[in-house]
Amino acid sequence: MIRAKAARSVARPGSGSASGREIVELIDQADGRNGVVRASTHDLNVGLVLWPDFPLLSLAGFFDALRHAADFGDNSQKLRCSWTIIGPRKGARVRASCGVEVACDAEYGDPQKFDYVGVIGGLLRSMDQVPPDGPAYIDKVAKAGVPLIAICTGTFVLARQGHLDGRRTCIHPYHFDEFRAEFPRVHALTNLDFIDDGDRLSCAGGISIISLATHLIGRHCGQERATKTVYQMSVPNKADTANVPASQAIGYTRVADPRLRRAVFLLERSLREPISPAWLAAQVGLSERQLGRLFQAEFGCPPTAYIRLTRLRYARWLLQNSNETVTEVALRTGFADCAHFIRQFRSEFGETPGALRRARA
Repeated sequence: MIRAKAARSVARPGSGSASGREIVELIDQADGRNGVVRASTHDLNVGLVLWPDFPLLSLAGFFDALRHAADFGDNSQKLRCSWTIIGPRKGARVRASCGVEVACDAEYGDPQKFDYVGVIGGLLRSMDQVPPDGPAYIDKVAKAGVPLIAICTGTFVLARQGHLDGRRTCIHPYHFDEFRAEFPRVHALTNLDFIDDGDRLSCAGGISIISLATHLIGRHCGQERATKTVYQMSVPNKADTANVPASQAIGYTRVADPRLRRAVFLLERSLREPISPAWLAAQVGLSERQLGRLFQAEFGCPPTAYIRLTRLRYARWLLQNSNETVTEVALRTGFADCAHFIRQFRSEFGETPGALRRARA
Protein backbone atom coordinates (compact mmCIF):
# COMPACT_ATOMS: atom_id res chain seq x y z
CA MET A 1 0.00 0.00 0.00
CA ILE A 2 1.10 3.55 -0.73
CA ARG A 3 0.99 6.14 2.03
CA ALA A 4 1.62 9.86 1.68
CA LYS A 5 3.79 11.46 4.34
CA ALA A 6 1.54 11.91 7.34
CA ALA A 7 3.37 14.98 8.60
CA ARG A 8 2.48 16.85 5.43
CA SER A 9 -1.26 16.41 5.75
CA VAL A 10 -3.64 19.02 7.09
CA ALA A 11 -6.94 17.36 7.93
CA ARG A 12 -10.30 18.93 7.38
CA PRO A 13 -11.70 21.47 9.84
CA GLY A 14 -12.70 19.96 13.16
CA SER A 15 -9.95 17.36 13.17
CA GLY A 16 -7.68 19.53 15.30
CA SER A 17 -4.71 19.87 12.96
CA ALA A 18 -5.60 23.04 11.07
CA SER A 19 -8.03 25.89 11.63
CA GLY A 20 -10.36 27.22 8.98
CA ARG A 21 -8.33 30.42 8.83
CA GLU A 22 -5.13 28.45 8.21
CA ILE A 23 -6.77 26.54 5.37
CA VAL A 24 -7.92 29.76 3.70
CA GLU A 25 -4.41 31.17 4.07
CA LEU A 26 -3.02 28.02 2.47
CA ILE A 27 -5.37 28.37 -0.47
CA ASP A 28 -4.52 32.07 -0.83
CA GLN A 29 -0.82 31.20 -0.82
CA ALA A 30 -1.43 28.71 -3.62
CA ASP A 31 -2.70 31.60 -5.73
CA GLY A 32 0.90 32.67 -6.14
CA ARG A 33 0.29 36.43 -5.89
CA ASN A 34 0.94 36.74 -2.15
CA GLY A 35 -1.91 39.18 -1.70
CA VAL A 36 -0.86 41.44 -4.58
CA VAL A 37 -3.54 42.05 -7.23
CA ARG A 38 -4.09 44.50 -10.02
CA ALA A 39 -6.06 47.54 -8.95
CA SER A 40 -7.24 48.70 -12.38
CA THR A 41 -8.74 45.61 -14.01
CA HIS A 42 -10.64 42.52 -12.97
CA ASP A 43 -10.16 38.93 -14.01
CA LEU A 44 -13.93 38.38 -13.99
CA ASN A 45 -16.61 41.05 -14.39
CA VAL A 46 -20.30 40.06 -14.33
CA GLY A 47 -23.46 42.13 -14.74
CA LEU A 48 -26.91 40.85 -13.75
CA VAL A 49 -30.33 41.94 -15.00
CA LEU A 50 -33.18 41.11 -12.62
CA TRP A 51 -36.75 40.29 -13.64
CA PRO A 52 -39.53 41.09 -11.15
CA ASP A 53 -40.12 38.34 -8.56
CA PHE A 54 -36.63 36.94 -9.11
CA PRO A 55 -35.26 34.36 -6.59
CA LEU A 56 -33.01 36.13 -4.10
CA LEU A 57 -30.83 33.04 -3.58
CA SER A 58 -29.65 33.11 -7.21
CA LEU A 59 -28.49 36.71 -6.86
CA ALA A 60 -26.90 36.26 -3.44
CA GLY A 61 -25.23 32.95 -4.30
CA PHE A 62 -23.67 34.28 -7.50
CA PHE A 63 -22.38 37.54 -6.05
CA ASP A 64 -21.25 36.02 -2.77
CA ALA A 65 -19.18 33.46 -4.67
CA LEU A 66 -17.50 36.29 -6.60
CA ARG A 67 -16.97 38.17 -3.32
CA HIS A 68 -14.96 35.34 -1.82
CA ALA A 69 -12.90 34.91 -4.98
CA ALA A 70 -12.24 38.62 -5.41
CA ASP A 71 -9.86 39.21 -2.52
CA PHE A 72 -7.52 37.53 -0.07
CA GLY A 73 -8.66 36.49 3.38
CA ASP A 74 -12.20 37.69 4.04
CA ASN A 75 -11.76 41.31 2.94
CA SER A 76 -14.34 41.13 0.12
CA GLN A 77 -12.93 43.98 -1.97
CA LYS A 78 -13.63 43.99 -5.71
CA LEU A 79 -10.06 43.26 -6.74
CA ARG A 80 -10.02 40.03 -8.75
CA CYS A 81 -13.76 40.09 -9.55
CA SER A 82 -16.45 42.70 -10.02
CA TRP A 83 -20.23 42.34 -9.86
CA THR A 84 -22.98 44.79 -10.80
CA ILE A 85 -26.78 44.79 -10.82
CA ILE A 86 -27.78 46.69 -13.96
CA GLY A 87 -31.16 48.17 -14.83
CA PRO A 88 -32.95 51.07 -16.52
CA ARG A 89 -31.36 53.52 -14.08
CA LYS A 90 -29.12 53.53 -11.04
CA GLY A 91 -31.17 53.07 -7.90
CA ALA A 92 -34.14 51.46 -9.68
CA ARG A 93 -35.59 48.86 -7.31
CA VAL A 94 -36.56 45.30 -8.22
CA ARG A 95 -38.68 43.18 -5.91
CA ALA A 96 -37.56 39.59 -5.26
CA SER A 97 -40.07 36.75 -4.95
CA CYS A 98 -39.58 36.80 -1.16
CA GLY A 99 -40.55 40.49 -0.99
CA VAL A 100 -37.08 41.99 -0.51
CA GLU A 101 -36.31 44.91 -2.82
CA VAL A 102 -32.88 45.31 -4.40
CA ALA A 103 -31.53 48.51 -5.94
CA CYS A 104 -29.67 48.53 -9.26
CA ASP A 105 -26.02 49.58 -9.05
CA ALA A 106 -25.87 51.08 -12.54
CA GLU A 107 -27.95 51.75 -15.63
CA TYR A 108 -27.64 49.73 -18.80
CA GLY A 109 -24.42 50.62 -20.56
CA ASP A 110 -21.84 49.16 -22.89
CA PRO A 111 -22.18 45.35 -22.58
CA GLN A 112 -18.55 44.86 -23.55
CA LYS A 113 -17.34 46.07 -20.18
CA PHE A 114 -18.62 42.75 -18.82
CA ASP A 115 -17.26 39.27 -19.36
CA TYR A 116 -20.80 37.93 -18.90
CA VAL A 117 -24.26 39.39 -18.56
CA GLY A 118 -26.71 37.22 -16.65
CA VAL A 119 -30.51 37.32 -16.51
CA ILE A 120 -32.30 36.07 -13.40
CA GLY A 121 -35.90 35.38 -14.32
CA GLY A 122 -38.86 35.73 -12.00
CA LEU A 123 -41.93 33.71 -11.15
CA LEU A 124 -43.59 32.54 -14.35
CA ARG A 125 -46.79 34.37 -13.44
CA SER A 126 -44.75 37.60 -13.40
CA MET A 127 -42.75 37.07 -16.59
CA ASP A 128 -44.80 39.59 -18.55
CA GLN A 129 -43.72 42.31 -16.10
CA VAL A 130 -40.50 43.03 -17.93
CA PRO A 131 -38.06 45.64 -16.62
CA PRO A 132 -38.02 48.79 -18.79
CA ASP A 133 -35.70 48.30 -21.79
CA GLY A 134 -34.63 44.90 -20.39
CA PRO A 135 -35.34 42.85 -23.56
CA ALA A 136 -33.71 45.49 -25.76
CA TYR A 137 -30.59 45.45 -23.61
CA ILE A 138 -30.40 41.66 -23.78
CA ASP A 139 -30.55 41.87 -27.57
CA LYS A 140 -27.75 44.44 -27.42
CA VAL A 141 -25.62 42.11 -25.29
CA ALA A 142 -26.11 39.25 -27.73
CA LYS A 143 -25.29 41.47 -30.72
CA ALA A 144 -22.10 42.62 -28.98
CA GLY A 145 -20.98 38.99 -28.63
CA VAL A 146 -20.89 39.08 -24.83
CA PRO A 147 -21.85 35.68 -23.35
CA LEU A 148 -25.33 35.55 -21.82
CA ILE A 149 -26.19 33.56 -18.70
CA ALA A 150 -29.77 32.40 -18.13
CA ILE A 151 -30.38 31.81 -14.43
CA CYS A 152 -33.46 29.99 -13.14
CA THR A 153 -36.38 31.17 -15.32
CA GLY A 154 -33.97 33.47 -17.12
CA THR A 155 -34.03 30.62 -19.64
CA PHE A 156 -37.62 31.59 -20.48
CA VAL A 157 -36.51 35.20 -20.96
CA LEU A 158 -33.73 34.33 -23.39
CA ALA A 159 -35.74 31.66 -25.18
CA ARG A 160 -38.65 34.03 -25.82
CA GLN A 161 -36.22 36.41 -27.50
CA GLY A 162 -34.77 33.62 -29.64
CA HIS A 163 -31.34 33.59 -28.00
CA LEU A 164 -31.45 29.89 -27.13
CA ASP A 165 -32.68 28.43 -30.43
CA GLY A 166 -30.70 25.30 -31.26
CA ARG A 167 -28.80 25.53 -27.97
CA ARG A 168 -28.50 23.25 -24.98
CA THR A 169 -29.92 24.82 -21.85
CA CYS A 170 -30.36 23.79 -18.23
CA ILE A 171 -33.90 23.82 -16.85
CA HIS A 172 -35.08 23.27 -13.28
CA PRO A 173 -37.14 20.02 -13.08
CA TYR A 174 -40.15 22.00 -11.83
CA HIS A 175 -40.31 24.00 -15.08
CA PHE A 176 -38.99 21.35 -17.47
CA ASP A 177 -42.23 20.16 -19.11
CA GLU A 178 -43.56 23.68 -19.48
CA PHE A 179 -40.31 24.92 -21.03
CA ARG A 180 -40.04 22.02 -23.45
CA ALA A 181 -43.63 22.52 -24.62
CA GLU A 182 -43.14 26.26 -25.20
CA PHE A 183 -39.69 26.09 -26.78
CA PRO A 184 -39.32 22.92 -28.91
CA ARG A 185 -36.37 24.45 -30.78
CA VAL A 186 -34.26 24.54 -27.61
CA HIS A 187 -32.49 21.39 -26.42
CA ALA A 188 -33.65 21.43 -22.80
CA LEU A 189 -31.89 19.32 -20.18
CA THR A 190 -32.61 18.92 -16.50
CA ASN A 191 -31.07 17.43 -13.34
CA LEU A 192 -27.87 19.39 -14.00
CA ASP A 193 -26.38 22.30 -12.08
CA PHE A 194 -25.52 24.29 -15.20
CA ILE A 195 -24.62 24.06 -18.88
CA ASP A 196 -21.82 25.99 -20.54
CA ASP A 197 -22.66 26.17 -24.24
CA GLY A 198 -20.03 28.70 -25.23
CA ASP A 199 -21.59 32.15 -25.39
CA ARG A 200 -24.81 30.85 -23.81
CA LEU A 201 -24.70 29.54 -20.27
CA SER A 202 -27.62 28.41 -18.14
CA CYS A 203 -28.23 27.38 -14.56
CA ALA A 204 -31.18 25.69 -12.89
CA GLY A 205 -31.08 28.12 -9.96
CA GLY A 206 -31.01 27.45 -6.23
CA ILE A 207 -27.65 26.42 -4.82
CA SER A 208 -26.65 25.28 -8.32
CA ILE A 209 -25.69 28.91 -8.92
CA ILE A 210 -22.62 28.33 -6.74
CA SER A 211 -21.47 25.56 -9.08
CA LEU A 212 -21.80 27.87 -12.07
CA ALA A 213 -20.03 30.73 -10.28
CA THR A 214 -17.21 28.40 -9.22
CA HIS A 215 -16.86 27.21 -12.81
CA LEU A 216 -16.44 30.79 -14.06
CA ILE A 217 -14.09 31.71 -11.22
CA GLY A 218 -11.89 28.73 -12.00
CA ARG A 219 -11.79 29.68 -15.67
CA HIS A 220 -10.94 33.37 -15.19
CA CYS A 221 -9.22 33.57 -11.81
CA GLY A 222 -7.65 30.13 -11.38
CA GLN A 223 -8.56 27.02 -9.47
CA GLU A 224 -7.20 28.34 -6.17
CA ARG A 225 -9.80 31.13 -6.23
CA ALA A 226 -12.51 28.58 -7.00
CA THR A 227 -11.26 26.39 -4.17
CA LYS A 228 -11.42 29.26 -1.73
CA THR A 229 -14.94 30.18 -2.82
CA VAL A 230 -16.36 26.73 -2.24
CA TYR A 231 -14.58 26.31 1.06
CA GLN A 232 -15.72 29.69 2.38
CA MET A 233 -19.30 29.05 1.31
CA SER A 234 -19.35 25.60 2.95
CA VAL A 235 -20.63 23.90 -0.17
CA PRO A 236 -21.61 20.30 0.66
CA ASN A 237 -19.98 17.25 -0.78
CA LYS A 238 -22.56 16.87 -3.55
CA ALA A 239 -21.05 19.75 -5.55
CA ASP A 240 -19.04 17.99 -8.25
CA THR A 241 -17.50 21.10 -9.75
CA ALA A 242 -15.27 22.01 -6.81
CA ASN A 243 -12.30 20.38 -5.19
CA VAL A 244 -12.80 21.53 -1.60
CA PRO A 245 -15.07 18.62 -0.61
CA ALA A 246 -12.35 16.22 -1.77
CA SER A 247 -9.73 18.22 0.12
CA GLN A 248 -11.85 18.08 3.26
CA ALA A 249 -12.26 14.33 2.84
CA ILE A 250 -8.65 13.33 2.20
CA GLY A 251 -6.82 16.14 4.04
CA TYR A 252 -5.17 19.27 2.67
CA THR A 253 -1.60 18.76 1.63
CA ARG A 254 1.12 21.23 2.54
CA VAL A 255 3.85 21.28 -0.07
CA ALA A 256 6.46 23.94 -0.61
CA ASP A 257 6.74 23.70 -4.39
CA PRO A 258 3.92 25.80 -5.96
CA ARG A 259 3.85 23.62 -9.08
CA LEU A 260 3.25 20.47 -7.06
CA ARG A 261 0.72 22.29 -4.89
CA ARG A 262 -1.22 23.30 -8.00
CA ALA A 263 -1.02 19.75 -9.35
CA VAL A 264 -2.62 18.48 -6.14
CA PHE A 265 -5.38 21.09 -6.37
CA LEU A 266 -6.09 20.15 -9.99
CA LEU A 267 -6.14 16.48 -9.11
CA GLU A 268 -8.63 16.99 -6.29
CA ARG A 269 -10.88 19.02 -8.57
CA SER A 270 -10.82 16.44 -11.37
CA LEU A 271 -11.36 13.18 -9.52
CA ARG A 272 -14.32 12.27 -11.70
CA GLU A 273 -12.39 12.74 -14.94
CA PRO A 274 -9.66 10.60 -16.51
CA ILE A 275 -6.35 12.05 -15.34
CA SER A 276 -2.94 11.15 -16.72
CA PRO A 277 0.45 12.24 -15.38
CA ALA A 278 1.15 13.77 -18.80
CA TRP A 279 -1.96 15.97 -18.59
CA LEU A 280 -1.20 16.96 -15.01
CA ALA A 281 2.39 17.85 -15.90
CA ALA A 282 1.27 19.99 -18.84
CA GLN A 283 -1.14 21.93 -16.63
CA VAL A 284 1.63 23.01 -14.26
CA GLY A 285 4.34 23.63 -16.85
CA LEU A 286 6.52 20.61 -16.16
CA SER A 287 7.65 17.58 -18.10
CA GLU A 288 6.15 14.28 -17.03
CA ARG A 289 9.55 13.18 -15.71
CA GLN A 290 9.97 16.37 -13.65
CA LEU A 291 6.50 15.97 -12.13
CA GLY A 292 7.26 12.34 -11.31
CA ARG A 293 10.39 13.37 -9.43
CA LEU A 294 8.46 15.95 -7.41
CA PHE A 295 5.79 13.41 -6.45
CA GLN A 296 8.39 10.81 -5.55
CA ALA A 297 10.34 13.23 -3.38
CA GLU A 298 7.26 14.64 -1.62
CA PHE A 299 4.94 11.65 -1.32
CA GLY A 300 7.18 8.65 -1.88
CA CYS A 301 5.19 7.46 -4.90
CA PRO A 302 4.72 8.29 -8.61
CA PRO A 303 1.79 10.43 -9.80
CA THR A 304 -0.24 7.43 -11.00
CA ALA A 305 -0.13 5.86 -7.53
CA TYR A 306 -0.98 9.17 -5.83
CA ILE A 307 -3.94 9.69 -8.18
CA ARG A 308 -5.20 6.19 -7.39
CA LEU A 309 -4.80 6.67 -3.64
CA THR A 310 -6.54 10.04 -3.71
CA ARG A 311 -9.52 8.58 -5.56
CA LEU A 312 -9.78 5.71 -3.11
CA ARG A 313 -9.51 7.93 -0.03
CA TYR A 314 -12.26 10.15 -1.35
CA ALA A 315 -14.37 7.10 -2.16
CA ARG A 316 -13.96 5.81 1.39
CA TRP A 317 -15.05 9.19 2.77
CA LEU A 318 -18.13 9.19 0.52
CA LEU A 319 -19.07 5.70 1.64
CA GLN A 320 -18.85 6.82 5.26
CA ASN A 321 -20.50 10.24 4.89
CA SER A 322 -23.08 10.01 2.09
CA ASN A 323 -25.99 7.83 1.03
CA GLU A 324 -24.69 7.28 -2.49
CA THR A 325 -24.58 3.71 -3.72
CA VAL A 326 -21.29 1.91 -4.30
CA THR A 327 -21.78 2.33 -8.04
CA GLU A 328 -22.42 6.06 -7.69
CA VAL A 329 -19.29 6.43 -5.55
CA ALA A 330 -17.25 4.51 -8.10
CA LEU A 331 -18.41 6.79 -10.92
CA ARG A 332 -17.90 9.94 -8.85
CA THR A 333 -14.30 9.00 -8.14
CA GLY A 334 -13.37 8.16 -11.73
CA PHE A 335 -13.80 4.39 -11.85
CA ALA A 336 -15.74 3.44 -14.97
CA ASP A 337 -15.88 -0.22 -13.89
CA CYS A 338 -17.49 -0.90 -10.51
CA ALA A 339 -15.83 -4.32 -10.22
CA HIS A 340 -12.41 -2.72 -10.75
CA PHE A 341 -13.23 -0.13 -8.09
CA ILE A 342 -14.15 -2.84 -5.58
CA ARG A 343 -10.90 -4.73 -6.25
CA GLN A 344 -8.80 -1.58 -5.88
CA PHE A 345 -10.65 -0.56 -2.72
CA ARG A 346 -10.18 -3.96 -1.09
CA SER A 347 -6.50 -4.00 -2.04
CA GLU A 348 -5.93 -0.60 -0.41
CA PHE A 349 -8.14 -0.83 2.68
CA GLY A 350 -8.48 -4.55 3.31
CA GLU A 351 -12.28 -4.63 2.91
CA THR A 352 -14.84 -4.12 0.19
CA PRO A 353 -16.90 -0.91 -0.15
CA GLY A 354 -20.01 -2.92 0.72
CA ALA A 355 -18.42 -4.21 3.93
CA LEU A 356 -17.45 -0.66 4.94
CA ARG A 357 -20.99 0.57 4.27
CA ARG A 358 -22.50 -2.28 6.29
CA ALA A 359 -20.16 -1.57 9.18
CA ARG A 360 -21.25 2.07 9.16
CA ALA A 361 -24.89 1.02 9.22
